[in-house]
Amino acid sequence: MSTEQADTKTTAGVPPVPPVGAPCWIEIMAEEPTKLKEFYAALFPAWNWKDTSHAAGVIMYDFKQPSGISGGIIPLPKECVRAEQSMGSGMTVYYFVNSIEDFEKEATAVGAKLVLPKTKESENGWFANFKDIEGNRFGVYEVNWEGMKGQAGGEEKSAE
Repeated sequence: MSTEQADTKTTAGVPPVPPVGAPCWIEIMAEEPTKLKEFYAALFPAWNWKDTSHAAGVIMYDFKQPSGISGGIIPLPKECVRAEQSMGSGMTVYYFVNSIEDFEKEATAVGAKLVLPKTKESENGWFANFKDIEGNRFGVYEVNWEGMKGQAGGEEKSAE
């Protein structure tokens, strides 16, 4: 396993090379990529959709923040059978939201299914898991800004 840092110099119009091990691509499989793009576009305005006509039918996107991470909605190969991604299996990508309750209303309105309700994660915040309209599991994370105030700069949190 390499622990070297990549060269972060930039060339005109080309983003810097990320450090080794940094996330750089998020792939989402879909039987109907265009419908799945509409689903995610309705939920996450920070996704920039690329105007590409990718030969393999990939619908590419990146994020307004943090920059440098991109992804694609990839057509499920015909020889592949869609498999259920159950809780506790695979990997979950979490997307920041301001309110899990508000996000749940928006997500279920466009066809998402809640598979793990809002759950406390220490004093830092809460998370929940959903399945998109193709059955892909993803998570959302809401920061507990009040709980984090006392953690900054070594300050002690006040007892409640």
